[in-house]
Parts: sequence; structure tokens; C-alpha cells
Amino acid sequence: MIEINNLHKSFGSKKVLSGVNLKIEDGETIVIIGRSGCGKSVLLKLIVGLLSPDEGFVKVGGKIIGDLSEKELYEVRRNFGFLFQGAALFDSMTVGENVALPLVEARTKTDPNEIIN
Repeated sequence: MIEINNLHKSFGSKKVLSGVNLKIEDGETIVIIGRSGCGKSVLLKLIVGLLSPDEGFVKVGGKIIGDLSEKELYEVRRNFGFLFQGAALFDSMTVGENVALPLVEARTKTDPNEIIN
């Protein structure tokens, strides 16, 4: 389960999220839609701990994301898959190497080409 409670996030004077509350049950599918700049990506980054909230908290699987160690946070992130908009791939790598990167980082494979072939 993902639980978001009274989540606030600002960048300077720009308030992006203000008091967001949301509960997503295990197995539930939701869609986050909105205009450009309304905070969709910021919300996702807060859920996986790439950003820290100014106020409130995010719980994933009963654990508060902001309280986790780097190792624990890495374990939570392994349950998520996401790709950021725009030029989010490493241009020095092939598409296959970009896709295989999380597996390589997790040391399940050492050569991205082994995964593709």
C-alpha cells in the first residue's frame, strides 16, 4: 500500500503540492493526470524518495520513505518502474543498455548484452 498524508512541496516561492492525501491499496491501479507543471512528476519523485517533502509523509508498504536508510530506500525503489519525460536515457548507451541498467546495478547480470541476447 502507498499512503500519502498531508504532503507539501515547494521550490523557492513556487508551491507545487499543498496538502495532498492519497491511499493506493495493493493491486490497485490509478492514473495521475494534469497539466504541465502541476506536480505529477514531483509527486512520483516524493513517493520513491528522490525528493523530500517539506511537510507530511509518504508510506510505502508501511514504511515512511523519509525515515529509510539508503539501503532500505533502494529496496523500496526496486518495486517501482518509471521513466522521466524528455531526454531521460543515457545517450552514451544503447537502448538495450539503458533498459538493462537497473539489472546491472542490482548485480543480477554484469553484461547488459547478456540480458538482450
